[in-house]
Amino acid sequence: MHVDSSLLSLLRDPVGLEPLELEGDQLVNQTVGRRYPIVRAIPSFVATAKLGPQNSKFQRMYDRMARYYDLGLTVGNLFYRGRLADLRRQLAAKLRLKAGDRVLYTSVGTGADLPYLAERVALESIEWVGLDLSMGMLRRCQKKLRPFTGAALLVQANAECLPLADQSFDVVFHVGGINFFDRPATAVQEMVRVAKSGAQILIADETKKVVRENYRRSPFTRAYFRDTSDNFNPREWVPPDVADAAYEEVFDGRGYILTFKAPGR
Repeated sequence: MHVDSSLLSLLRDPVGLEPLELEGDQLVNQTVGRRYPIVRAIPSFVATAKLGPQNSKFQRMYDRMARYYDLGLTVGNLFYRGRLADLRRQLAAKLRLKAGDRVLYTSVGTGADLPYLAERVALESIEWVGLDLSMGMLRRCQKKLRPFTGAALLVQANAECLPLADQSFDVVFHVGGINFFDRPATAVQEMVRVAKSGAQILIADETKKVVRENYRRSPFTRAYFRDTSDNFNPREWVPPDVADAAYEEVFDGRGYILTFKAPGR
């Protein structure tokens, strides 16, 4: 998979948001000399030592789970008789994607939502950036993108300090993981920053019910969630100046969908 040059122009140094220039297999901030590697066509802005404790812990978890993640989704969808796939279709429909949109998907994971987005709009007709903290998950997503011939870029970065230019995206969405960021409200503010005026923003994740009844009991995840707080309220993360904010719980209270529009500038 090549690095899409048209989307590289959107990348910024996450420290000070200065522009970056491509030099071989690195992106360079010429102002201060800071460099970021491009690892097998994925620009990487993650310095593990600078991650907060929650982000560092869950980065390790998702790297370890990456190989089996899609299989787990398949088994889960069978167990719930297709309702997980229906929920992903519901999320895709809420995005109202159209040809010509530039789309950011934070916490893209293995790209499990790509087939459902493709049901709404031809992926070749949009510009698409997928961002995740886990390189293991991005590698799996990269394989799904091989047949995709449109403008697409995968980026390893912390969603709490997006390495992207202001007001660049028509649609911004996030599915899964934000509940346990070190600074979820900061991540939401970053989504607003990179969204164009009036852009649709959607955030979806699981509720406290799943944390308590599933993640803390499963042998695959309980070690990561044993000491993790479930005292989160997604509505508190939304900045006050956004428009049309709405919150709903879905899937028998197991998930939530938070939507709003970026403020006018």
